[in-house]
Amino acid sequence: MKNNANGIFDRAAAVEIREDFLSSRQKQNNSKPEEYDEMASYIRSSAVENDLNRLKRGEFFFSAPQHFRIPKDFSQRKRDIYVWYGTEKYLLSLLCYLLRDYDSIFSPCLYSFRSKMNAHDFIRKLLRCPDTRKYYIVKADISSYASSIVPEQILPQLKKIFQNDPGMYSLYEFLLLRRECIERDGSLVKCEPGILGGNPLSNFLMNVCLMDLDTYYECHSPLYCRYSDDLIIFAENRAEAERYISFFQSVLKEKHLTVNPEKMRLIEPGEQVDILGYSLNQGILDIADHSRQKLLRKIRMHSKRLILAKKERHLTDREAAVQMTVYCNNLFFGKAGSNELSWSRWIFPVINTIASLKEMDHYAQEAIRYVYCGSFSAKRYRLRYRDLQKMGYRSLVHEYYHFER
Repeated sequence: MKNNANGIFDRAAAVEIREDFLSSRQKQNNSKPEEYDEMASYIRSSAVENDLNRLKRGEFFFSAPQHFRIPKDFSQRKRDIYVWYGTEKYLLSLLCYLLRDYDSIFSPCLYSFRSKMNAHDFIRKLLRCPDTRKYYIVKADISSYASSIVPEQILPQLKKIFQNDPGMYSLYEFLLLRRECIERDGSLVKCEPGILGGNPLSNFLMNVCLMDLDTYYECHSPLYCRYSDDLIIFAENRAEAERYISFFQSVLKEKHLTVNPEKMRLIEPGEQVDILGYSLNQGILDIADHSRQKLLRKIRMHSKRLILAKKERHLTDREAAVQMTVYCNNLFFGKAGSNELSWSRWIFPVINTIASLKEMDHYAQEAIRYVYCGSFSAKRYRLRYRDLQKMGYRSLVHEYYHFER
């Protein structure tokens, strides 16, 4: 851990630190240019220095966050998100960036929200395991993780972590215990319990909450990885795997957390394991079936909408097919000129097979042909592959082989 004698608020005031933060955000390529410019203008201004001085004096001026309930993909369940906007959001992001000073307190088996590790490293670690087929594997997930963490339970951990930075601890205490948020209609209400998931500072808390679990499995399991609330634990035999499950459940009960029963599995040696949207089976890493089906469902739904639009907006067959082509390209590769992390940039670097890509390519091409002719009859093949290419269709398989790793 770096020397934090001055505290995060003091370090954030240093010009070189703020420039490092902006450079990091620019490299991530996940902000719209206009949003980045607005953030950079604030971070480089005297306004951020004034705000940091107020925090050092114990003036925690942050407004109540906006509360949203975001539906999970094609699911009845919803996720609670708490959002700050404008300069408050940018200031919290700057403080979150400096939490990397505490990165060394975490286990090397933890891959979520780390400064020098990410989910791809998590997946590559699984691939490097010499023989995953000989192990029992416990795959576990926690229900509504951020919403279920009890602030009063995690604050003592934070107080110990921030013993040399009481200002940062006090900010966390203020944000977690205020328990107020703004609903969509503008009303100020009491928050649901939890750690205000979705804001920049909550990621650190999700790492902190299960540190004791990480330490235990790091010492006892042949291979263990955690990404936030996703855990994968290897065991030499079934009895050992069941002990790991029992320990996991006892720790969760102590922390008032619950296992997600839909995602808790004991996997026999040699069976396929799905994790973070990927599937691993005897060294072959592909896109997990549920992840693939989500994308195919989006394509199917959009094709049906375009069939209706052809009639309502009097689109020609070609105009509708071009719109479907653009949709598929954007879904897989992101919008042209966008800096946001696209699906392909997330998937391509780690998979080592084209099996799912071939299926998805075929599905997307069939959807474009369906939109073109309005049915799945044989006449849809009048629209040949070279016609799709002229419309701008980008093949997943072709792009995968030409992707710079």
